[in-house]
Amino acid sequence: MSLKPLKKSDLNKSWMKPKPDRGMKIQPEYHLIVSEGTDTEPAYFEAIADIINSQYRKRIQLEVAGEGDNTINLFWKAKQRVLDNANGYRHVWVVYDTDDFPAEHFATLNN
Repeated sequence: MSLKPLKKSDLNKSWMKPKPDRGMKIQPEYHLIVSEGTDTEPAYFEAIADIINSQYRKRIQLEVAGEGDNTINLFWKAKQRVLDNANGYRHVWVVYDTDDFPAEHFATLNN
């Protein structure tokens, strides 16, 4: 396009009128948190989800699952939830207390 200013006679022509601004639809991001606790941790993360959704208007979908299981089973349950979700998760977190389980459970997850 030329850097010359527009002619007054061209300003009212249909091909010169600006196109209406169409907002780009942003797809929501889906995130999963699977926790060992069934009451406290889900309540904390649901409160965080409410704060996020109030600011970003449902663009971030945070699913919180309190499974109440050991470390290895939490990992497998999180994996199964990912496979069962049609939308796909952008991030998956597994939250557990390291004091309650032996160290070999953590080594198993890293391999």
